[in-house]
Amino acid sequence: MTLLPAQTAWLVPLYPLLASLLSMLWSPGLISRTGPRPCGYLNLSLASVAFLHSAAALIALHSNSAAGSAAIYRPLTFGWTWLETAGLRVGFDGLITEPALIAMTVITGLHVLVQIFAIGYLEMDWGWPRFFGSLSFFEAGLCALVLTDSLFFSYVILELLTVGTYLIVGTWYNQPLVVKGARDAFLTKRIGDLILLAGVIALLPITGTWNFHGLQAWAADQANNQFPLPAGFSLIVLALIAGPMGKCAQIPLHLWLDEAMEGPLPSTVLRNSVVVVGGAWVLLRLLPLIELVPLVQTVLVIVGGTSAVVGAVIALAQIDIKRALSFLVTSWMGLLFVAVGLGGISVADHLMLVYPLPMALMLMVIGAIVITNVTQDLTQLGGLWSKRPLMGLAFLTGAAGLMALPPFGGFAALRELLALTAASSHPFLLGSLVLFTNALISAGLIRVFGLIFCGPPSVFTTRSPEVLWLMALPTLVLMGLALHLPQLLVINGVFALSPLPGWGPLAIPLLISTFVGGGLSAVFYLRPHPLAHLPAALGGLQDWLAHDMQTERFYHRTIVALVLALAGLSRWSEQRLIDGFSGGTGVAAMAGARRLSLTTSGRSQAYALTLVLAILLMTAWLLSGR
Repeated sequence: MTLLPAQTAWLVPLYPLLASLLSMLWSPGLISRTGPRPCGYLNLSLASVAFLHSAAALIALHSNSAAGSAAIYRPLTFGWTWLETAGLRVGFDGLITEPALIAMTVITGLHVLVQIFAIGYLEMDWGWPRFFGSLSFFEAGLCALVLTDSLFFSYVILELLTVGTYLIVGTWYNQPLVVKGARDAFLTKRIGDLILLAGVIALLPITGTWNFHGLQAWAADQANNQFPLPAGFSLIVLALIAGPMGKCAQIPLHLWLDEAMEGPLPSTVLRNSVVVVGGAWVLLRLLPLIELVPLVQTVLVIVGGTSAVVGAVIALAQIDIKRALSFLVTSWMGLLFVAVGLGGISVADHLMLVYPLPMALMLMVIGAIVITNVTQDLTQLGGLWSKRPLMGLAFLTGAAGLMALPPFGGFAALRELLALTAASSHPFLLGSLVLFTNALISAGLIRVFGLIFCGPPSVFTTRSPEVLWLMALPTLVLMGLALHLPQLLVINGVFALSPLPGWGPLAIPLLISTFVGGGLSAVFYLRPHPLAHLPAALGGLQDWLAHDMQTERFYHRTIVALVLALAGLSRWSEQRLIDGFSGGTGVAAMAGARRLSLTTSGRSQAYALTLVLAILLMTAWLLSGR
């Protein structure tokens, strides 16, 4: 098979980028007679072209054995120079590898399904140009992110994705909560991006390159020759992981994902499934540098472990469907950070590989429920199993993919992580963390399922018609992909062929944790149980967890209060010191000028006498100095 599709894979990000740019013709009303719908169809068409090109490139590279083996040692490359001056070259250097093509195929495929879903979900909405253009902008950025070999352009693309988040969360910009959510999501992600920028700038003088393969070679040279690390290198690497922390919604930079739930649900599908994984992709490519600094590895384990447990606990108290799943995103990404901190790059790869499809599937099911029941409050739902069985099966399929439940993909990846923690320096602590987090995730997913599909129907769910085929079709297609994901992973050699894919050491404790967490949640939520609602005395605890442990209020009272105090001090110093000094000197000069004006007599003889006396005095002073 010809390698032309793989060699031209660099064109894939340009298709959705073109669609995003063409959406501007509809957005300000330059094209008004057609209405907004052709804009959505245009974006869907070019997203489909991007998916077909990505799939063809992957098949071409994978099926050609000679090209495949050569690609391992000499990948297909492309690049262009953006800036070259004074010995500094900044260029977009790209690598076309099999992992990049797999990631790009998943990204473009999910975008096709989500855009079909969005056509049905936003059937009566007039904001199609802004929304679909933003979706295509996301797709272009993510595809470019997986292709680029440059840390600098990875930062640039992450910044563009931050702008895209602001635009897409603020789609319904006439609602105050939407405006607040878009602003807070943008500012929270900007904190991690700014710290990442500082690390990127400081890294270049030390390593001499921004290319990931060049950084890998530099790190290998440092490790093999036992060279001492440059001063401040640990701080630089800590700055580099701040960007991925923000993109993956890790504590303390996790608030943006919760705030971003104010956007339309189809964008939530992509944001929670593939956008957050973009930060993990950059983190994995920085692993050679991370392995040089044990402190950074420890920080990753602490941040990831804290995010995994806290995110899952907060999810158990949420009553908003989207927020209940968004905190589980933080929890799953936390487990990935633990894997990176322990140096398990293959384990982290597998966690990242099995995650997007099940999460996207569950969120599509949630969208199909919300659009027909006019609420996303879990306490207002229930009894939908008899009315929406296909959606219930689809949700259970997605949930099983993220639990440690064989033969689904999540079980194999989590078992590898548990084995990795068993080989670490703190096997009991970290192993318990993985088991506890898996139990909490299982409990959270079963809780959401029980509150939606089980129990008696409410006034919102007494009548619940099926959704349009435009929403049902992509959901069921994604359900089939999620069901076949373990087989696809086995066929491609990710997991070994066995009766239960991924079965191995420590599988039984992991399976027990799933049954304990999911079983207890099933007892409480599949049939309404009095203990499912905390007693009044403990209501404050649930409220505290539901409000993200009052993290936002804590930030307002500490960081925001400090910034406001510094701003007030700056304003006072500006008014009192700077403006006061300049204004005072001006007033003094004017007062002196007025007093000197009183000495003016208008007699030229007096002026001449004054000049002569001044000259004589100056001459005498000069002569006396000799």
